Amino acid sequence: METSPSPRVSTLQTRLHRFLHTVVQPQEGAVNAGMRNAAAQPGASAALLAPMRQKAQLAGLWNLFLPASTRASQGLSHWEYAPMMEAMGRIAWAAEVFNSAQPDAGNMQLLDSYGSEALKDAWLDPLLRAETRSAWAAAEPDAALHQPDSLQTRASRDGDHWVLDGHKTWVQGVLDPRTASLLVLCRTDPLAPLHRQFSVLLVPLNTAGVQVGRQLHGWGTAPSVLAEVRFDQARVSARQLVGEIGQGLEMLQARQRIVGLHDALWCLGAGERALELLVRRLQTRQAGGQLAVHHPVWQQRIARARTGLDTTRMLARRSAWQLDQSDGDLPPQELAMLQSLALPLAAEIVHWSAVAHEADAFSDDLPLAGLTAQVRLMQQLAPPAEALHAQIAQGELLR
Repeated sequence: METSPSPRVSTLQTRLHRFLHTVVQPQEGAVNAGMRNAAAQPGASAALLAPMRQKAQLAGLWNLFLPASTRASQGLSHWEYAPMMEAMGRIAWAAEVFNSAQPDAGNMQLLDSYGSEALKDAWLDPLLRAETRSAWAAAEPDAALHQPDSLQTRASRDGDHWVLDGHKTWVQGVLDPRTASLLVLCRTDPLAPLHRQFSVLLVPLNTAGVQVGRQLHGWGTAPSVLAEVRFDQARVSARQLVGEIGQGLEMLQARQRIVGLHDALWCLGAGERALELLVRRLQTRQAGGQLAVHHPVWQQRIARARTGLDTTRMLARRSAWQLDQSDGDLPPQELAMLQSLALPLAAEIVHWSAVAHEADAFSDDLPLAGLTAQVRLMQQLAPPAEALHAQIAQGELLR
């Protein structure tokens, strides 16, 4: 596995870090306050982040996540992008500044890998230019994504159209006013073998029969862009099929690998930022007649945080390298191990830092409230820990 970036990538990393420190972080408190004040308005971050987004685009720090694509100028590999995604995780909303936030990043990779040229021209290019946003509709109220046979949303062919019926939940991004499209995982051939029963349709949000339901709130104070969506005889052009009929589970797994890796890298950045704040706080806080940093309990937590972050980073970098070497493939147990480590670790470190900062943790001047909200939302959207552990065990049993 490579351990040092190329000179080009090293320069790009330096530029990204400088941009975060000189442009993004000085605005962190003001943006946090603005988002809190506009918490009832989905997509409120658009106006707050617009000036920084324009600067990032002009600086060439744009769509860094999209590897080996003719539609992205940087063309970074997963391994090259890994430290940049980690750096973005230090600020809850920083990925959006660089047009690298979910669900768009995962959707854009799917469209770039599987979409027809017509779909890319009509739907991918506007996403790459940040003119629109997209949503991902896969989860269902009475089903589990790790048990696809329980998914009920169906699409039946009617001439040159697909007719879509079903109910999706935790649809990420659908309430953002900029969202123009949904990528919908649906059953298109119930008689085929299970792994060929599903497909992905790109559904314009303004399609008749698409009903956006109640808003679903994640943790924290950030405005939620999650909602339920129902499809009632929604007619979608056959040209809106992403990839081929029966490739839906393949695309679901491909997207889970990318999003799982990105979320883990983000968690590393969030954990590093929280640990820095924790140590700084403990070095000035008195507890029992001595600085809190010398208390055995806090030293154990610091040691656990540092060991966990460094260990998880090694696994994340290896996973990114494997994705590059195997053309986007990754053993399921590798991703399960990464998710089962990164998300709980970040949540734990952010919590310790919030405890140490007491009431100050809720201040807009600190990132802890936003990091708490984001990492808990990631945990909600990720597979449950029990499913991840079962996948790791199954991989071990099949060795």
